[in-house]
Amino acid sequence: MDSVKKRYDELFELLTKYNHYYYELDQPLVDDAEYDRLMQELMEIEKRHPGLKKKDSPSQRVGGAASATFSEVPHDPPMMSLGNVFSEAELDDFNERCRKFVTSGGEPVYSGELKYDGLAVEVKYVKGKFVQGSTRGNGVMGEDVTANMATIKKLPLKLVMDPVPELLTVRGEVFMTHSEFDRLNRIRGEADEALFANPRNAAAGSLRQLDPAVTAQRELDIFFYGMGRVSEEFTVETQEEMFSLLEKAGLPVSRVRVTGILDDMKEFYRHWLENRHDLDFDIDGMVIKLNVFSERERAGVTSKAPRWATAWKFPAREGITRLESVDYQVGRTGIITPVANLAPINIGGVVVKRATLHNFSEISRLGVKIGDLVTIIRSGDVIPKIIAVHNPGDASRKTHGDIVTPEKCPECGTDLAREDIYYRCTNSACPAIRSEILRFFVSKDGADIEYFGRELVARLQQKGIVKSYADIFSLRKEDLLELERMGEKLADKILASIEARRNMTLSHFLRSLGIRNVGEHVASVVARAAVSLDKLREMDMERLMEIKEVGPEVARSIFQFFRDPESSRLVADMMKNGLVVKDEDVPIAEDNPLKDRTFVVTGTLEHFSRKEAEDLIVKMGGRAAGSVSKKTDYVLAGESPGSKIDKARELGVAILSEEEFMKMTGTN
Repeated sequence: MDSVKKRYDELFELLTKYNHYYYELDQPLVDDAEYDRLMQELMEIEKRHPGLKKKDSPSQRVGGAASATFSEVPHDPPMMSLGNVFSEAELDDFNERCRKFVTSGGEPVYSGELKYDGLAVEVKYVKGKFVQGSTRGNGVMGEDVTANMATIKKLPLKLVMDPVPELLTVRGEVFMTHSEFDRLNRIRGEADEALFANPRNAAAGSLRQLDPAVTAQRELDIFFYGMGRVSEEFTVETQEEMFSLLEKAGLPVSRVRVTGILDDMKEFYRHWLENRHDLDFDIDGMVIKLNVFSERERAGVTSKAPRWATAWKFPAREGITRLESVDYQVGRTGIITPVANLAPINIGGVVVKRATLHNFSEISRLGVKIGDLVTIIRSGDVIPKIIAVHNPGDASRKTHGDIVTPEKCPECGTDLAREDIYYRCTNSACPAIRSEILRFFVSKDGADIEYFGRELVARLQQKGIVKSYADIFSLRKEDLLELERMGEKLADKILASIEARRNMTLSHFLRSLGIRNVGEHVASVVARAAVSLDKLREMDMERLMEIKEVGPEVARSIFQFFRDPESSRLVADMMKNGLVVKDEDVPIAEDNPLKDRTFVVTGTLEHFSRKEAEDLIVKMGGRAAGSVSKKTDYVLAGESPGSKIDKARELGVAILSEEEFMKMTGTN
């Protein structure tokens, strides 16, 4: 029992400290996953040993204390936090508990929403006019941030509904989009100011500024999901009715939501677990609530959270671990990339041991050293990366080692050339460059040859069977069967996949070659202009630069590739081994409204993913760009479009809704 009490006291002190730094100083000391793990352990001890539970336990606290810097604002009713579930089994238990509150005897019907990673707030309207804004604080008492909230462009200062209620308080979340976070940190970096660790910290720090003019310079966003106090004549019966009413009043609400039974909630969760990295803002799960308010009243609340709602959290995307050493990787274009070797850490069910540091300028910006504790982020299939040094002011960091910029290629020993922020090996015969080119050629971004991964490439190279991508098209079954762990069925599949790539369009072929500065989009643009491989080979620098979107660097890369004797020999060998490069098909009607137009896609679309919309634009002869400029013709704006839409308005760029885009493209 003594050991249990000792552990309970440790957890109590730790979580109290973490709450103070997170809620009151906007400086989290640990990632969300570690905090949740410690809180679950504390609650489990309190459940098994109720005599140990203290009245001021972190498990009973909703947030942090209100800052003495701001006036206090009481919340009536209190702004409660939510209980968490972390698995389908726990969600099933929640569903069983909710069944008891459904008098119809049917399945519970829920409202499901994305769980934004921002700062909880309450906004008060009297006779339709905005009179007060406050943070959640500890749930009972928050901070008065009225002047700062008034600078948020999406917050209406006057409700547009008629009639307006005498009193309406609404609860929601203030957050910052990724694009605005990047802009803000770029400005702070240029001014040698400390960078924000993540958008949530940036939003909290911006909302709690003493000078509202500072807040106004930062593009905060807001949406609402609930009501506090409201005049008696102003009533709604379901969450969906409430959303509809708030929208009519001019208040922003999340349009990314679902209403349905348990299976619908699970489907919504799985979709956004896989696609959350497409959003321009952070989410860390979904919120599930009983849709009918009368059922909520029957369910009631605990001292901390409602029984009728829960947050189903995503597996962690971030973690904190130690940087143990740095390796230097040589890419297919010769760029040297520093890669961090980490103390292994489990992030979202995947053990991460390595993370990219991108380039040596990024190392300087982060101020990272060998031995530092660092924050790692893992998003979708993207390579994990280091985004911040944890506790950069720690005095012990003085003993940590600097990350040295190499002078020679780590593979072939050639002197490295400095090109802007990059260091490059210029030896085209470098073994590492040749290996990476070959690996790229077979990858999804290249020729997309199935069953032909990095390991198989390495094994074929070690045996001397494949030395270049031309050799792939002369592979025989007996060559493959020489390899260990290679069966006849797998060999047949590999050969069939190679056979399927013996006929490639010019754009597919061009992108697969791994030419510097030539990705999928540029390859498509150039192929549509050249049409045939023979014509492309004949183009000089001047002709290449006449192609829209092809600048000097791209033109030089393509021109030099096809004039290089070694590259020309490889292309000729591929043809000799049976590869056929087909002329590019460009069936684009003259009256096509997308032809030669530049589009930027922003926000969350209902009928397309961002990539699907961009692919359609390119297919119909347009260009999909990543940022808004004077050359942009249209911005396709979905839900929560971020700062790109403001840039479009500033430049007078036409803004399309998804419905208008579908009419333009003839999709339905």
